Amino acid sequence: MHRINLIIFMLVSLMVISSCIKPFEPKIKSTDAHKYVVSGQVMNGDGNQTVNVSVTSSINDPHYQPVTGCLVVILDKNENQFDMNDVGNGDYTTWIDPGFLVPGNSFMVEVTTPDGIKLASDFDQISSAPVVDSVFYIRKDIEGNIPGQFTLGIQFYLNMEGNDVNSRYYRWNLLETWEYHADYPLEWWYDGTIHHEVPPDYSRKVCWRTRKIPEIFTLSTNNLHENKSEMIPLHFIDNRTSRLAYGYSLLVEQFALSEAAYNYWDQLRINSGQDGGLYEQQPLSVKGNIKNLTYPEEEVLGYFGAVSVTYKRIFVSHVPDLPLDFETYCDPAILRKGLKEFTPKDYPAYLMGDEVTWFPVWLNNECVDCTMLGGINFKPDFWPY
Repeated sequence: MHRINLIIFMLVSLMVISSCIKPFEPKIKSTDAHKYVVSGQVMNGDGNQTVNVSVTSSINDPHYQPVTGCLVVILDKNENQFDMNDVGNGDYTTWIDPGFLVPGNSFMVEVTTPDGIKLASDFDQISSAPVVDSVFYIRKDIEGNIPGQFTLGIQFYLNMEGNDVNSRYYRWNLLETWEYHADYPLEWWYDGTIHHEVPPDYSRKVCWRTRKIPEIFTLSTNNLHENKSEMIPLHFIDNRTSRLAYGYSLLVEQFALSEAAYNYWDQLRINSGQDGGLYEQQPLSVKGNIKNLTYPEEEVLGYFGAVSVTYKRIFVSHVPDLPLDFETYCDPAILRKGLKEFTPKDYPAYLMGDEVTWFPVWLNNECVDCTMLGGINFKPDFWPY
């Protein structure tokens, strides 16, 4: 959610955009550098809901600026009110009984900032979501800018099929998880004294990392005869990454949207560069459904929606006919002056060795500690391997 807020800000505040037609130099008002951004959605499921409040920052120093200390409430069309708790970093959370989170019910959010400024969204209605039909990949090589040179990899696709009751507007979030390995176990290390781990410590040899695919994926079947679509392209993974080496999982979250929510997310997708690139078009401020009730002339960015969601997870353990060609972050260095090269700021310094002795080769932390690359060293509950 924080990343979406940054995308919104960048679309508003880019100073000079080069395009194939002509340079575009928008006039940026000083007020554009301090606009409120409200993002969130009511979602069916376990009932936990989150809304984020932030402000845009200076174009010379774009960064996330949370707004804490707000009073935030969610209301439904029957005037039921759900107060939210400030959990820090601009996030506000609450739990809504799933009995309220049914297709046909509508929700809005109201925000009162510490300065007394009142922000409010329009109502957005929960639509019915079909199940995700299938998620799969196809071995694919993509030709680059140089004719005859290809990037090897796999392309993921999705099939969806709804009925007349379901929404005709969709968005997908993709969460990928992969297993990766450090090159060595922890065996020899130095902190002024040589230490030998017997047996070697493998506790940080294997890790799993999860992250959100940054692209925005949207689709409308409103102009199609049937509420279905096949071979919807998702993301591509090339063979020059370790993500496919030991096991890969993709979780697809399929959101059923209102037409207004779809229009917002689809415009955000376009302006984020999926259709030709942000730098090939003039930036547009993506209009959401949030208004400033205190100062109506001041624009508020972001969108508050009400959605239903269904899920599909697949696993990839080995891709036939895809040779992997990736490098790790392990970069051993020969100690030409031996242990004298180390200073206390290097401790603990990891060394290459065998079961008998250590070698004068310095292993950087990533060689022996997979958590240095952002993962966790305990297997996720859903991991099958």
